[in-house]
Amino acid sequence: MANKPISAPRIAAAYIRVSTEEQADQSPESQLIEIRKYADRNGYIIPDEFIFMDEGISGKRSENRPQFQKMIGTAKEKPAPFDTILLWKFSRFARNQEESIVYKALLRKQCGVNVTSVSEPLPGGPFASLIERIIEWFDEFYSIRLSQEVKRTMTVKAGRGEFQCSPSFGYRAKIEAGQKTTLEIVQEEASLVREIYSRFLAGEGFFGIAKWLNAQGVTTHRGNAFENRSVEYIICNPVYIGKLRWTPTGRCHRDFENPDTIVAEANHDPIIDIDTWNAAQDRVAHIKAAWGYKSRPTYELKDWLSGVIRCSECGSTLIFQKPHFFKCNNYMRGRCSSSQNVRVDLLHEAVLDRLEQDRTSTLPLSYTVTRTDSSGGGDLARLETSLSDLERRQARLLDAYLGGVMELGAYGEMKNNLEAGITDTRCRIEELKAQLSDNTAGEALRESISKALETLRSADSSLEEKNNAIRGIADRMTFNKAQATLDITYRVIF
Repeated sequence: MANKPISAPRIAAAYIRVSTEEQADQSPESQLIEIRKYADRNGYIIPDEFIFMDEGISGKRSENRPQFQKMIGTAKEKPAPFDTILLWKFSRFARNQEESIVYKALLRKQCGVNVTSVSEPLPGGPFASLIERIIEWFDEFYSIRLSQEVKRTMTVKAGRGEFQCSPSFGYRAKIEAGQKTTLEIVQEEASLVREIYSRFLAGEGFFGIAKWLNAQGVTTHRGNAFENRSVEYIICNPVYIGKLRWTPTGRCHRDFENPDTIVAEANHDPIIDIDTWNAAQDRVAHIKAAWGYKSRPTYELKDWLSGVIRCSECGSTLIFQKPHFFKCNNYMRGRCSSSQNVRVDLLHEAVLDRLEQDRTSTLPLSYTVTRTDSSGGGDLARLETSLSDLERRQARLLDAYLGGVMELGAYGEMKNNLEAGITDTRCRIEELKAQLSDNTAGEALRESISKALETLRSADSSLEEKNNAIRGIADRMTFNKAQATLDITYRVIF
């Protein structure tokens, strides 16, 4: 009697994904155990190089899963090195039904690779694909509901000032009973944070501070070199005054004034005192008010008047030309009939003379009022931001009580405190608005001109300091060579 031929074992790949460390029943080890059991029962071999694992990664977006992408790329090889991809559940493959359909179709039709759930067997016949789609739909629905519940819980925690994100530079997570409870100061980093604020308030810019940090060999918590935006984020982060900021709608793309953002008192120790913080926010607001959208950074400028003086004919900026001239940018491009050609030293002298005249003049000056944004610049802007934050917290407090998150007694106490804070803040806003009269603006303007002149005339002032000084007081400066005039519209920042 002839022996029955032994069929060659089939090759399979295993894909394993777990979103969080808390999913003990879905741990990578437990998933792989179940997948190997299925492979043994069904004649599959899973080589180690075909075990793909994404840990701590959501299944919503495939591009965020490197091992998933590596698996798909491997399956596209000709011929495909494995026959099927084994999963613990279909939800491990994707929680987005659209992506799941696209990738499964690609694998099955173009690569000849099947996708199999070892714990969710599908029946044979025409109903298999329908049941698979139903499972995918439930997985996506579960993901959406879970996301909503997590976001609701995190919003409540954020309102209480509870720590729930990666520690900022200067802090690390304090672990108690295996849980991240709060932030604790890392003294070496905290010293650098204080130095960053000190340098910034002394007049140094974001770029200069980043360059200094990189020269010291300091990196961010992600191991990256510091950039302008890294320093700006530290300067504008309320974590350093004992608060936590969180935006429940997701990434706010550095929009620190996002109305959905929650800023709440936390229980960690501050690194920066409130006066230093407020002074830093004032300077940030002044810089943003003085520098227009897409302005070139100071370290790329050729002169302290670069980007400031404009042509009276077309409104374009006068640009520095070697060896020592300013010319209309549009004229250089053939778009303006007036070159406005003027020597640098003569233009410097004209600007300084005009500033001196306006500083001592008793006549009204032409100016615009720039209200600094709510990142903290100016007392009025800061108070208005605080009022908005208090009102949002008041609305969320009611939602938390109605949702059964807090008891009536705690709700009543917090409600009274918030109402008192709102009333007090509104009174302070009205008092400050009453103080901002035209006379006050004129006095503030002449004081700002005096300070700017000190910087511009000092031989010790850097190009960056001089450029920031002139931008801080001039909203618009227009030069007309034919009439030998220099018109300045000043900026009063409140």
